[in-house]
Amino acid sequence: MTIINQLQSIYPSLILSKPDNVDHPFDYEWFQTPELDTIGIKKEEFSNRDSQLLSLFLTPYPIHLPSENEREKSWMDLLRGKSSKLSVELPLDYRFVFFSISEEPANKDTFQEALQSLFPRKMPLFWETDRSGFIIEEIMTEDQDIISFNEIIDVLMSDFYTKIRFYISEFSRQVTEAPEIFSWASHCHSVADRYRVSSVATYKDTLSYLYIDALPPSHWKHLYRSIFREVQDDEDLLHTIKVFLETGANASLTAKQLYMHRNSLQYRVDKFIEKTGIDVKQFAYAVPTYLALLMLDYE
Repeated sequence: MTIINQLQSIYPSLILSKPDNVDHPFDYEWFQTPELDTIGIKKEEFSNRDSQLLSLFLTPYPIHLPSENEREKSWMDLLRGKSSKLSVELPLDYRFVFFSISEEPANKDTFQEALQSLFPRKMPLFWETDRSGFIIEEIMTEDQDIISFNEIIDVLMSDFYTKIRFYISEFSRQVTEAPEIFSWASHCHSVADRYRVSSVATYKDTLSYLYIDALPPSHWKHLYRSIFREVQDDEDLLHTIKVFLETGANASLTAKQLYMHRNSLQYRVDKFIEKTGIDVKQFAYAVPTYLALLMLDYE
């Protein structure tokens, strides 16, 4: 039995086609098999866990809107491994800008034009789903301005009345590294989006969440029991410790942010240490405790 036949027994809506040949392509999740067949599965039969599992042995297949131009096709061939180099003018630098929106825009063309208007020239832009995609920000001249997404995110969300999140990869000058950088950035984007890290995130903002996301659920269950068993119902205490660790264990700054007296803060920190047996004033214990607190926010 082929992989497609096996999947059809699980997902009856599976079709062997390409998005361009389907009337409503955004109703499907699209993948490419190792044999380079393109398949679509109705989203209504799908969950986030299904998507993660299928991505282990299938390649997500992006929907492009509008049709790819020559530059976009060259980039996509490179990212898919169909080519080892770009067939168009090379950029001096490039980075991947992933975007996701909470609601599908009424007019994708208008939304796409708004994104393109941020740049001094048209950038390669690809839709991966009906609410997410990525831009390749190419730097073609030494004096080209770098876009600050932190400065424009609020304006964009106001214009389109929807929540927008960006994940920004690091810049690279080596085009041959693009597939590897893209794969890593795509993973970081999914983690940043899943944990709602921030409206504009980089690997620095996502670093802690990459660690907790890699922890198997069974391990997290044991870690949760070990650390929070005696304090799991004290939300104020847990929030205090989280802020305390986020300020680098700076008692004065923590007390100021929480609008409490320094002595009250010290009492809460000591209470946490006493009940859990974990001295969060020590760096070696502070780091894993903070990661666990981040995970606790999403349970």
